[in-house]
Amino acid sequence: MTVSVRSRGADLILSGGRIVTMDDARRVVSALAVKDGRVLLAGSEPEVRAAAHEGARVVDLAGRTVVPGMIDAHTHVELTAYARHFFSDARGLTVPQLLDRVAELVAQRPDGVWIVLQGTFGQALPTRQQLDAVAPHHPVSFRWSMHKQQVNTAALKASGITRRTVAPPGVRIHRAADGEPTGLIEEGWDLLGWRHPSPDVLSSVLQETLRELFLTNGVTTVNEVVASAAGARVYQDLAATRTIPRMGLALTAAPGHQPLVDADQFSSLGLRTGFGDERCRLQAVKIFLDGGRDGALRSSDLAAPAAAWGLLTRTPQRLVQELAAAADARMQVWVHAIGDLAQECAVTAVEQIALIHPGLDHRARIEHFANEMYEMSRLQRLVDAGGLAVPNPGFVFAEPDDPAGRIPPGVTKYGLRTLKRMSGFVPGNSDTAGAQPFTCNPWFVMQCMVLQENRNGLVISPDETVSVDDALASFTRDAAYATFREDEIGTLEAGKLADLAVIDSDPFTIDPRKLHTIGTVATVIGGEVVYGELPEVQE
Repeated sequence: MTVSVRSRGADLILSGGRIVTMDDARRVVSALAVKDGRVLLAGSEPEVRAAAHEGARVVDLAGRTVVPGMIDAHTHVELTAYARHFFSDARGLTVPQLLDRVAELVAQRPDGVWIVLQGTFGQALPTRQQLDAVAPHHPVSFRWSMHKQQVNTAALKASGITRRTVAPPGVRIHRAADGEPTGLIEEGWDLLGWRHPSPDVLSSVLQETLRELFLTNGVTTVNEVVASAAGARVYQDLAATRTIPRMGLALTAAPGHQPLVDADQFSSLGLRTGFGDERCRLQAVKIFLDGGRDGALRSSDLAAPAAAWGLLTRTPQRLVQELAAAADARMQVWVHAIGDLAQECAVTAVEQIALIHPGLDHRARIEHFANEMYEMSRLQRLVDAGGLAVPNPGFVFAEPDDPAGRIPPGVTKYGLRTLKRMSGFVPGNSDTAGAQPFTCNPWFVMQCMVLQENRNGLVISPDETVSVDDALASFTRDAAYATFREDEIGTLEAGKLADLAVIDSDPFTIDPRKLHTIGTVATVIGGEVVYGELPEVQE
């Protein structure tokens, strides 16, 4: 069946390819017509060519595959840009190699200048004393991600962190027996006195990062957890140039990483999800409820001393108040909750919202929910209350081979098939803050979804793999729904924005282990090529 709209006169025709519409019927057609930045018609070549006006640009796809533009439902572009442009890449280095790298940087920089090194999950951390030995006069931070970093004495001094410093809610400053900070800080990146770039520099690095990590991979919409007020301004300015992906901005509520708003006060401003335009819009309020991998609030930790428990930023009652205020304002909320206790608090809060606002389509999201699958009944409660679970399948790559070394041991990881069956949605995302920038490639994450393999090829959760169709849906249909944009993007159907990617391989026929190698020939946003090129046919 051909889908069309009443108006005629396409200004762009794509033909001679395999166009995967990802519509409800999963139609694959040979041609697509675009008019004024929106899909006019998806169907056969004769039907589509009949819709073109004289002088329309005609592109011969030469058998290539076209998919809807990819949608990243949760990422940290600004933090990734910092790691890419301002931090030294130390991912995979042993502690001796890391210390050698610090010594090299010390020799290149004046005393007092910060040295920040970007590591990755599971990497061995140096001690404060080891860092002091090679960098006595330079503040040094070695970070896994924004959730965990090891710093030296100079960094503690530069940041004003002493034995008398009281950690803010949700932050842990590790201390020795005498009370002195060891330099290991969880969830406290914002405590460090690292100097942020100027607005002009920030604009340059954000544009470069969005191009090289997102547009090159066919990503046409990015939902960003904004890291600074300067970043929010830059995204708006760059969006006006039409050279970056469409942006959805999520603002973090205090307390939490890079907090920009107070949830209650912000909800009283009268702004709601969707404020802005098609290029840059307000998407959500982000709430950090517990910590990262090591700071998640889990029931399994409660037998240990309280100092080893997961971290909680706010009370369950406070969380309900914040979600209620957001629901009153019609503002979507993303709640970061990894551990089972944090998940329970979050699900209970979403249930309260469903009771307060029966029938409201709030789509409150619990970020990272299915990374650790505890009780299926809890997921069902979330679905019944109108909420969404947003896992991070790309993280499977960093899981250790030994099941006993996985956190937490004995718990099903990355329950993607279960989530798809119970909720219908697995919103695709990279959720990178610099530790794993390769997850900005949706095809890499889709490969993780289909295979469930870690970096060594070990299958982590064999019963939770999904099909290629489900994986592609995660970065198109599912991510659109998770951001209230299913009427605009996510499929190639008449009336929707003409956001698409022309790729060099068919994901449905390629070896699943090569999904990550799929290359982007061209990325198109609103009918305009923003990366690569489309061959034009002279007729």
